[in-house]
Amino acid sequence: MPQNKLSFYLIVISQFIGLVGGAVLRFAISLHVLDLTGSAEVFATMVAISFLPMVLFSPIGGAIADRFSKKVILVIVDSAKTLLAVTLALILFGGSQSVILLGAAITLLSVLATAYHPAVTASLPAILKPEELAKANGTIQGIQAASNLAGPVLAGFLFGWAGVNNLVAICAAFFLFSSLINIFIKIPYNPRKAEGNIIKAIAADLKEGFIYITKENPILFKAATIFTAVIFFHQAMLSVTFPYMIRVAFEMSEEMFGFASAAIGASTLAASLAAGKLKNFMQMKHLSYYITIIGFATIPIAISVLFVSDNSRLLPYLLLTGGFMIIMFSFILCNILITTYTQTTVPQQIVGKTISIIVAIANMSVPIGQFTLGFLIENLGQAQFALYLSICIITLLLGILARKRLSTP
Repeated sequence: MPQNKLSFYLIVISQFIGLVGGAVLRFAISLHVLDLTGSAEVFATMVAISFLPMVLFSPIGGAIADRFSKKVILVIVDSAKTLLAVTLALILFGGSQSVILLGAAITLLSVLATAYHPAVTASLPAILKPEELAKANGTIQGIQAASNLAGPVLAGFLFGWAGVNNLVAICAAFFLFSSLINIFIKIPYNPRKAEGNIIKAIAADLKEGFIYITKENPILFKAATIFTAVIFFHQAMLSVTFPYMIRVAFEMSEEMFGFASAAIGASTLAASLAAGKLKNFMQMKHLSYYITIIGFATIPIAISVLFVSDNSRLLPYLLLTGGFMIIMFSFILCNILITTYTQTTVPQQIVGKTISIIVAIANMSVPIGQFTLGFLIENLGQAQFALYLSICIITLLLGILARKRLSTP
């Protein structure tokens, strides 16, 4: 087997193990916090704060991925995750139940992810041919989807039996294993000479990437800003509405939450597999199709709110889960579309920072959306129906805007 292919497969295996560990850790901590507080507003605040690193540090992570050895970055990040999980497990076994501490752990995990994901994405053009990138991106997205499928199922069944303490310890073992696999990966690395100190060099890199997407390849900037508006609503719904409705409004068990999370993970896996079959519809001008689907998929989520007061929770549970499955299916296709377009049009030496800047732009509104949605859910009750219906209409309008703005560069 060629070394490049072997390195790609090792990246896939390592990423799957590390992402499963991350999914279990986020699931366990989030569920523990929600059980401790029972408040959508407190929960949304914690989730929003933990998401801030994706906005603040993603561009820096991309610049680091372009300038330093990607293999070394992967090893260091997974080692740091191992240390974080071990420390958190020891604190929890010591009896601490601090929501602030748990929120800090999730936030640190997000900080580390801002360096990990750009390194993985920027590695692909260095070890694969251009015509192999779309399929490889689908595989990477599929790995993320599979981890989102396996993680909640594993955590959902073990949470009540093993407890949050043991689950965190299990995550440490996942991260350690992933770090060891990364040692055997070989990724071409050509050191770039920095003019001045490294901080100035990274700042110059970030400026270079931002100028590129705004001046030389503006279609990326258009896509990122439009998708930012979509993410403002729907990422907040996924991270706040989804767990709150199932655990608090529907009063369902962690196993049912795990099943719903796994179903959403399955839909993202299906999208990753479908991307190869939909290659004729994976051009930037087709982004509007998937945004429109996201808009229509919000309708069953709105309807599920109307059944909260009924004795039966199964129907709203299925409506809620089904809506988010469709949303995530389309989200994954959007991600693959934008990532592949970037990898095939952007010079290799700035791929990492360019993708990270796009991610930062797309995610910058997420914490605000999470704060806002947490407050509204806490105070609207069944009036949430109007909220989600409004989100549906706005998303459909964004789909129309994307069709007009992205049909030509």
